[in-house]
Amino acid sequence: MRELLNYGLLFAGFGLTVLAIASLWIPKILGWKEKLSDLSPLMKELWWTYACYVWGSHCFFAVLALGFRGWFLSGSSSAAAMAGFICLWWSVRVYLQFFGFDLNEVADTRGNRIAKLLLTLLFLYLMIFFAIILWWNLGGAR
Repeated sequence: MRELLNYGLLFAGFGLTVLAIASLWIPKILGWKEKLSDLSPLMKELWWTYACYVWGSHCFFAVLALGFRGWFLSGSSSAAAMAGFICLWWSVRVYLQFFGFDLNEVADTRGNRIAKLLLTLLFLYLMIFFAIILWWNLGGAR
């Protein structure tokens, strides 16, 4: 089981890395410059601050998943807490994916449908996988 979880962390880390790199194009693809132009300077700064927090968190999660696999599988309370936080993070994102976002303004192209499907599958994987890592750290299957 431990070896399978180790490979799962590698997959999670690579998925998060791809997500972080691809996220650099989101402002251009979704036209943030034009859409944010009507906001006040403070609101624009807040928007970009939150965007950077999210991007930085995804990078940090990738570093943890790729570089600290042994710690994530150590059974420690700190690993359980971090796995629980990451699971919660992706649970909120999955909820928003299905119930919070109005994607009507995104063009209904084949590429966008594929991107939405792949992102949704990645978010679901991360949510479920880090729930399993939480369970592992709380003493499950050992």
